[in-house]
Amino acid sequence: MRLVIFGPPGSERKAIASFIAARRSVPAITWSDIIKVAVRAGTPLSVRARHHMNVGEPLPEQLLASMAHDHLTRLDATGFVLEGPPDHAARATAIDVMLAGRGTPIDRAVDLTLSDAEVLRRLSGRRLCRACGKVWHLRFAPPARSDTCDNCRGELFQRHDDSPARVALGLRTYRAAMAPALDHYRALDKLVSVDATLPTGVISSAATAGFPYPD
Repeated sequence: MRLVIFGPPGSERKAIASFIAARRSVPAITWSDIIKVAVRAGTPLSVRARHHMNVGEPLPEQLLASMAHDHLTRLDATGFVLEGPPDHAARATAIDVMLAGRGTPIDRAVDLTLSDAEVLRRLSGRRLCRACGKVWHLRFAPPARSDTCDNCRGELFQRHDDSPARVALGLRTYRAAMAPALDHYRALDKLVSVDATLPTGVISSAATAGFPYPD
């Protein structure tokens, strides 16, 4: 079972990918995992990656896709759950093309769906304590007072990136950037959309329906 998980900001994409992987006894892979392993591997890809990192350049998308392909093809035959890149459709589709060339394409892409209003509620409700760093949420984990940390009585504030305007901008950027990747998997009849407001166990079952459990 080879899955890639997509989802907008606030969809808990990483947590859901980890839950599915644990339930299905396959590794959960993030992009930071791929980069760390590749840089330490001592391969031509790692040499190229170190060169870009040493001069402060972002890693080229084709290099990242090659690193992911190299990493994923080394995994056990039982498969993996890959957290899809949040804003790079070309990378997401390039990986599938590379894996398909080896006869091991992505089996399914899961799109965790949230309305714009729900994304705004989830992200703009976060509050951070200036003193102890504890994160609160005015809806899901509210403090007794909206401006005071229950833990240490420190002041709570809203990060700039959690302001409604920034959340809306990030969401528009995500939807525009990832549309080509979702279209790629939709055209292959591999895209499954799952409501990200459902319980995690229900999301997992819907995302992996039809795949046998490992022995």
